[in-house]
Amino acid sequence: MVIQSGAGKIISRKESMNERIEVLRRLQSIDTNIKRLEGDKLYRGYDVQKKQNQIQQKKQELAEIGEEIKSFQKNTGIKELDLKTKEGEIEKLRIQMNQIKTNKEYSAIKNEIGGKEADKSLLEEEILMMITKYEEMQQRQGSFKKEVEHEESQLKGLQDRVKADLEKTENEITELKKKRSEFTAKLDQDALQHYKRLVSHKDALAVVSVVNMVCQGCFMAVTAQIINQLMAGKDITFCHSCGRILYLEDSSEN
Repeated sequence: MVIQSGAGKIISRKESMNERIEVLRRLQSIDTNIKRLEGDKLYRGYDVQKKQNQIQQKKQELAEIGEEIKSFQKNTGIKELDLKTKEGEIEKLRIQMNQIKTNKEYSAIKNEIGGKEADKSLLEEEILMMITKYEEMQQRQGSFKKEVEHEESQLKGLQDRVKADLEKTENEITELKKKRSEFTAKLDQDALQHYKRLVSHKDALAVVSVVNMVCQGCFMAVTAQIINQLMAGKDITFCHSCGRILYLEDSSEN
């Protein structure tokens, strides 16, 4: 059986069916590429978000270090005030000791001064250790600031690259959509509706080949009747197991 093409060319119905299948395959390839590119756009956006989250985390840690330093400065100030108070007490006792007339009172004050001197020595050691730790904290703060600045510099570069990549990807998608429109225009409404229905339920894999009498969509065996229908090429043939549109590869031996 033959049909008349729009250009007046005489083609067989089988050739016409093969052309429909080829258009469906091309359409599926385009849709697969569009889906992949849309996924790439999301992933590139995730790259930026991931870097922003890392910077935010470091800024939070930097803020915590800053608060820790403030608290440490306050505690150090309290210790230094205690030291001055202790020095003042010792000075008063020394003055008092010079005015004492008995040995007993002199010895008592001298012992008290000795105790306060010991306390003063402990405070001085503690303050010295706190100053050392404070310097270490400042160094850590400075290191974190440099890390944040470096990360923010990297983020700017990443954002520029991602923006360029997204523009390129968007252009590719636009071109693919133009081609898609060209291929959908070549299909009759019946074939296009079958394709759309399958794509929505089969994860974009609507048209699959048959290899060695096995559907490459669900990998279930097809019947000899299905093979004969495909070879006859009279109409669109569906897999009895998964419902996908089937076609025979030229080189398939079924």
